[in-house]
Amino acid sequence: MINAINISKHFGAVKAVDDVSLHIKKGEVICIIGPSGSGKSTLIRCLHGLETPDSGEIYVNGNKVDFSTDTTKQLSHIGFVFQLFNLFPHKTVLENLTLGPVKAFGVPQEEANATARKLLARVGLEDKANVYPSMLSGGQKQRVAIARALCQNPEIILFDEPTSALDPEMIGEVLNVMKELADEGLTLAVVTHEMGFARKVASRVIFFDGGKIVEEGTPEQIFDHPQSDRLKLFLSQVIHM
Repeated sequence: MINAINISKHFGAVKAVDDVSLHIKKGEVICIIGPSGSGKSTLIRCLHGLETPDSGEIYVNGNKVDFSTDTTKQLSHIGFVFQLFNLFPHKTVLENLTLGPVKAFGVPQEEANATARKLLARVGLEDKANVYPSMLSGGQKQRVAIARALCQNPEIILFDEPTSALDPEMIGEVLNVMKELADEGLTLAVVTHEMGFARKVASRVIFFDGGKIVEEGTPEQIFDHPQSDRLKLFLSQVIHM
């Protein structure tokens, strides 16, 4: 599905992603964990073309992504959910969902509206179609953002710390929607600090630090039998017994 080969990305002297290779298979739920500033978000933004790698190659379904041209169509089957929702404040919830399909992919407005309403129902927000983002809670905004990603009928959705901007009581409603998507077989790659979600839902967990993949394995391998000292230290700091 997505095959990243020797990806590197620098910001000045900082190596945010350092010669990373990653293969995401259809149906996988990958959780990428690690300390803040380790390069996790930069990696996942490279996979979606939001950042252009300085070196390396990315293939989607066997096709090499050409970063020298507009990547919108090349990456059209990859959805993305941002940490801070990225909803248009002066457009209704329905308009936020339909803008991309209509403008970028030429979907007829009526068809886009019908799809958007179905997806709002899927995330439990069918009654919010005509309200503006300012009238929503943080959890509702993120569920709208997930519905928006689903509007392009993606084969995979990338999540960049989707719960980190939420109040604690809002986190569960977003994780529940993500778990439902995983249960339906949608491919997910999630940068997250939610260790419980990673343990319960992931098929593979990747520990990222210093711009590199330090260790990866099943949730049981990562959480119950960590091998590297760096991962052991990280888990001791984030998991409170």
